[in-house]
Amino acid sequence: MLDAKVIIKYTLLHVAELVALAAALVLAGHYFALPTWLTITILVLWIVKDIVLFPKVRRAYLVDDNRPVKQLMGLEATVTVGLDPVGYVRVRGELWRAEISDPRFPAKKGEKTKVVDVKGTTLVVEKSVVRGGA
Repeated sequence: MLDAKVIIKYTLLHVAELVALAAALVLAGHYFALPTWLTITILVLWIVKDIVLFPKVRRAYLVDDNRPVKQLMGLEATVTVGLDPVGYVRVRGELWRAEISDPRFPAKKGEKTKVVDVKGTTLVVEKSVVRGGA
């Protein structure tokens, strides 16, 4: 399935490239007396090349967020500096900047939280629900 974002990204990058090529061809035509038909032919072939190659390279333009920090989602985090709403947590022994998902319920030092999202390199955490015994 084709994603519109992939097509737009590919097109915008290649339009900029096409403009640079056109500028170079106009300069070359001016200084070396290239015929107009040759300039147009080169531009058309360049566009055809981009269209033909798109199916082969489209995966390189996919936006896939598989950064290593995303692997922390769902893990337990211990608050080291209170989250009101921003502070620090420790996950797997590493210290991370974090913010609480619901600022109405800040987390205190030592409380357990769970990583629910990542914004850049800041973890978004929510308080862990403490379940009582039956």
